[in-house]
Amino acid sequence: MALPRLAPRLAISLPLSGLFLAAQAGGQQDAAAILAMAAIGAMAAPASRALPIGTVALGTGGATALWIGQPGAAALLLAALPLAGNLLLAWHFGATLRPGREPLIARYTRAEHGRLSPELLAYTRCLTWAWTWFFLGFAALNLLTLAGAGPAPGASAAGNLALSAAFFLVEHPIRRALFPALRSASPWNTLRAIWRADALHDAR
Repeated sequence: MALPRLAPRLAISLPLSGLFLAAQAGGQQDAAAILAMAAIGAMAAPASRALPIGTVALGTGGATALWIGQPGAAALLLAALPLAGNLLLAWHFGATLRPGREPLIARYTRAEHGRLSPELLAYTRCLTWAWTWFFLGFAALNLLTLAGAGPAPGASAAGNLALSAAFFLVEHPIRRALFPALRSASPWNTLRAIWRADALHDAR
């Protein structure tokens, strides 16, 4: 099987993310902002091979390095990262709901179980919508936080992560209850299916 197209993104973005965390811990805001934007560029790059993905990451980081010379720019960018992350995830799910596209979770499910029944296809489409709105909802909360009217950034980030994990975990027993034939549906198998789905030749 071909190497999943997610692999080169992770190979570039994960080291950048590790360096970002180190820079944050060391109080190096400018470096943290550059590394964070480079990692986001790697994940959002409209390419499937390492060289163009790396080029986008380098370009994004370089543009950020030029921009953050302005006073307060690095702090503002770091504060906006949760908003950018949630919008990126909402786009990742929502873009697959356009006409002619296969809903993202339908593709993951097909990678694990093969051909989908009409009922399961409808369920996976609804679930893709649910994740899209979930991330859009947190993006709205992030906007309120940036405007000084929402929860503290730390509490918002913790809630975002905790509820994302809870949503992911709780959905699996619901899926098994609705579709008894999917006895193998589990968080671990879903993660494996996500990896496999990225290598499907007909992935759209």
